[in-house]
Amino acid sequence: MMPACAKACPTGSIQFGEVADLRQKAHARVAELRSRGRGDAYLYGAEPSESYSALNAFFLLLDAPSKYGLPDRPETPQHHLSGDYARAALGTLVWLSLAVLVIAYAR
Repeated sequence: MMPACAKACPTGSIQFGEVADLRQKAHARVAELRSRGRGDAYLYGAEPSESYSALNAFFLLLDAPSKYGLPDRPETPQHHLSGDYARAALGTLVWLSLAVLVIAYAR
């Protein structure tokens, strides 16, 4: 089903569908805008970079991403999870050690 935001968008700028089709439409729109003199038009998040793979939600922008409340250099959230995994593993080891100590002293 189509999301309500795409149905309700009065400008039609929020679209829903196959990512490849949407990416193709977006590139065509950028080309159209550039042919009309908007050389600053570009797609944000449509192509992979060193810090993320291509996003499944991308934006046609006319200015710096920060002007739209977007990070200038987006990153895939998984890049920040390694510390979380390490803390979770350490916490599990601490709790298991405490459980072993409690069982050992309870005897």
